[in-house]
Amino acid sequence: MESALQTRSDWVYERLKHAIISSELQPGTRLVAAELAQRWALSPTPLREAFQRLEGLGLVELSSQRGARVAPISVAEAEEIYELRLLLDPWALRRSLEQSDGAHRAEVAAAHERLVEVLNNLPSSDDRLLLEAHRAFHAVLLACCPSVWLRRLTSLLADHSQRYQLLNAHYSQRISESMVEHERLREAALAGDVEQATRVLIDHLQGGLGTIRAALKARQERAAAMGR
Repeated sequence: MESALQTRSDWVYERLKHAIISSELQPGTRLVAAELAQRWALSPTPLREAFQRLEGLGLVELSSQRGARVAPISVAEAEEIYELRLLLDPWALRRSLEQSDGAHRAEVAAAHERLVEVLNNLPSSDDRLLLEAHRAFHAVLLACCPSVWLRRLTSLLADHSQRYQLLNAHYSQRISESMVEHERLREAALAGDVEQATRVLIDHLQGGLGTIRAALKARQERAAAMGR
């Protein structure tokens, strides 16, 4: 019975986390356990527990006055996230490729093939499906990194990056334009060329930050225009 309850609690946590990361629940959205429980046909209790767990990841803000809300976004936070990614992701990639083997290279090739497939099926696929394939490709590249903490930290930063990436109205266009970088990452990983893979990843992350800055600026301009 305890195991079943734990499984249910974890399911609610993952469901809420996905809703926040995928922008189903927008930044700043008020989180009311009773309303979400009705929408998702579940009990409010595990939702309240999920609020607390996700506060620890920086995805939810809790206040005695304002209750629970999806964490807001800002240019400053995006820049900090990507500054950390530019430090940690290349390091994790280097360590992963140094441990890579035939099975890992096959996973990299399959994840890249899936990304290309999803992109080629647009607009029948939506940006969220494309983002999941994009995230999966990058996760596989780092999967052989022997440091558990490095994998945890890069995964957490990737979660926060995903919230920002989906704010871009032209996200699929950005992915399409960066497919050359993804192909170069794939080729370098399969060839075991650690230096080349690291250089490409750095360029890729810097390009992503530039796109997010532009998306946030456009978002702020729209909000200002509506406020006039």
